[in-house]
Amino acid sequence: MIQQLRNQMVLAAMMAQSNRAENRMGIVTSYDAGTASARVRLQPEDPTDPARSLTGWMPVASAWVGNGWGIDAPVSPGDQVAVQFLGGDIENGYICARLFSDQARPTGAQSGEFFLSHASGSKLQFHNDGTVTLISAGTLTSQAPQWNHSGPMQIDGTLLVTQTITGQAGMAVSGNNGSGNSMSISGNTQFSGQVSANGHRIDDTHRHTGVQSGSSNTGSVA
Repeated sequence: MIQQLRNQMVLAAMMAQSNRAENRMGIVTSYDAGTASARVRLQPEDPTDPARSLTGWMPVASAWVGNGWGIDAPVSPGDQVAVQFLGGDIENGYICARLFSDQARPTGAQSGEFFLSHASGSKLQFHNDGTVTLISAGTLTSQAPQWNHSGPMQIDGTLLVTQTITGQAGMAVSGNNGSGNSMSISGNTQFSGQVSANGHRIDDTHRHTGVQSGSSNTGSVA
């Protein structure tokens, strides 16, 4: 009697599950950026009727969403994705995750690391040793009311500043700027304080040797 009751309960559970849509894997066929939705060909594909495997437009889940802001990383045709169905209803499917595959290989991030990589080669990498790598394959543009940086900064390349440079703790310039000089200035220059060149004062207090009246030249700077 008890065994018969158990069998009936199992049968009822199986019948209930038969009407529920199970989670499926699929391949993205198209994406609509305006609605953040995609169509997916569920796997395995029905060989006798491939059209049955193609879903309608389904929303793509995101870790952070808002009205005009959030994390927007659209799927692409060919991506392998996981599809879930709310309440097991085949009409309420959504793309919940994407998976790496033999065709889409992982970026190489180790456990505890975070890599954000683009197909162009641009990347942002947070490493386990605390270092951060930022690489842009094209022009890198930033904009802010003010950019505050604390710590030394090294630039290996030219620097163009279109507005005023203010150095409050002095400035040291060395090397060759391409013209044979460490620094080239074009335009009026105003100094406040002493100005020296090769150990000699060349400001308004400098003196010359061999000063005499007439047409003779003065001597060198004293």
